[in-house]
Order: sequence, then C-alpha cells, then structure tokens
Amino acid sequence: MKWRAIASALGHPLKACFDLTVSERRLLLGVLILFAIGLIAREIHRRDAGPTTYRPPPMEPTQP
Repeated sequence: MKWRAIASALGHPLKACFDLTVSERRLLLGVLILFAIGLIAREIHRRDAGPTTYRPPPMEPTQP
C-alpha cells in the first residue's frame, strides 16, 4: 500500500468519529467562543489589576 491509501484508510474511521451535525457544530462553536471570551476577559482584568504591596497586620504586644 502507498502512503495515500494508508492515510485514506485511517481517515475514514476518524472522520466518522468526529462527523458532527450542524446543530452540534454550532454548539461546539458557541462553547469555544465563550471560552475565548473568558480568556480575553481574564487577561484584561489581569492587566488592569496591577501588583499590590503586601502589608502584614500589625503585631500585638505580648505580655511577659
């Protein structure tokens, strides 16, 4: 067998496993879009937050 025939033989079962209907493709696209929006919003929030300095709470005086 040549490489093209082997690739074609392997491609058909894989295509059958991942063959989606139109509504399934839309659902998957919607989930991916929401995921991308979430990542973009997180990055924007991370940029705006900026670093803050750590201030430990004041120590209480101890009684001897």
